[in-house]
Amino acid sequence: MKTSSITPGPVEPSSVRSGKVVVVHNGARDRYQVALALSKAGLLECLVTDFFWSEETTYGRMLAALLPQRVLAILRQRSAPGLPKSQVKTCLSAGIGGFLLDKARFVPFNVRRWLTRKADARLGHLAGNTAARRGAELLSYSYYAFDAFRAAGRAGILFQLHPHPETMRSLLQAELEAHPDCAHSLQQEWELNLPSEDFERLVRETTMPHTSLAASSFTKRSLLMHGVKANSVRVVQYGIDLEKFRPDLTLKRDVSKPLRLLFVGRINQRKGIKYLLEALALLPDAPIELTVCGRVLDGLELFKQEARRVTVRASVSSEELVKAYQDADLFVLPSVAEGFGQVLLEALACGLPVLSTTNTAAPDLIHNGVEGFVVDPRSPEQIAERLAWSLTHREELLAMRLAARSCAETFPWSRFHEGVVRCVRDVMASNAAYEEAA
Repeated sequence: MKTSSITPGPVEPSSVRSGKVVVVHNGARDRYQVALALSKAGLLECLVTDFFWSEETTYGRMLAALLPQRVLAILRQRSAPGLPKSQVKTCLSAGIGGFLLDKARFVPFNVRRWLTRKADARLGHLAGNTAARRGAELLSYSYYAFDAFRAAGRAGILFQLHPHPETMRSLLQAELEAHPDCAHSLQQEWELNLPSEDFERLVRETTMPHTSLAASSFTKRSLLMHGVKANSVRVVQYGIDLEKFRPDLTLKRDVSKPLRLLFVGRINQRKGIKYLLEALALLPDAPIELTVCGRVLDGLELFKQEARRVTVRASVSSEELVKAYQDADLFVLPSVAEGFGQVLLEALACGLPVLSTTNTAAPDLIHNGVEGFVVDPRSPEQIAERLAWSLTHREELLAMRLAARSCAETFPWSRFHEGVVRCVRDVMASNAAYEEAA
């Protein structure tokens, strides 16, 4: 790999004086939980992001009273009650550009990709400069970290969203070769189709931090496979809103009816949708109904063979989504590569057993055969085997619902907050020891 165009990573951690942290990411990433965790602990210097909506100001309250509810609902997706507006620094150009790109679907993918990467670089530079100027620690999500750490002039903490870029590219390339009919969605995956220099930067940013955070053991393993030291990577699983996602205890379960499967997410081959459809084809006469919630990226032709047993819901409200989890018998996420898979926790919290692969957070969340099932990726045969078991063990599957909810209850967002804060405090203590020794 050519690396001459990329300057070396930042120096050892030093010059952190404020005892606080600058966080950077765009969008409502992880529902702003990292920034919320640090803010509650008194450790947040500021969150650098593209757009943030707040109704705590007079202007915000005025707008909230005037705007249509539909518009207000969209804006509130970019808000975080409990996170003061004074602790958020926005990059207006990145925010406006991101909004326009989201609405302008006619913009060619290559142009969209270039503009997005430019906006990411601007956020990274802003965060790095802010951290350097204020003497704060820097916690950057992946995709911004290369520019953030360089601008700061020193290492920081990397939140690695997805598995290592090389791992992602290898897995996606294998899918592209095996399923050329899914090329449309696969070629939109960042790690597969970034220009070489941008991809090189994604790889380089995994070597730049002194500490990395990952939400799953799979992501950590992928980092270790590419030379990241094990003692520099912390795994902190995400949490779930246990009030929003909860079982419907009033529902009557009829085990004589068809087995109801549910898939939630962007409907593409990275999520392994074809392996689920192939598993159904291995059980041609089985009484199974599959509901798919999400935007179809490769076209409805994928579902042609199993059309009689598949219902596609391209758009559902948050209330309808919870209802779908509550109504189903088994949640299936056969992903090829997933940094975590938040939908797994959503399903478990609704008392829904899950079936997923080792390339997700499933091994971190469940015990195989207790709250659900863990299978190998790219294995329709293993999926079909678990579906066949579920058909003949409906009462046992029903009993898994209680275990699923109990499992989710061990992953409240407060647990994630504690893990993030503990990691940051350990990093700061290490930095202080380093500076004292120097």
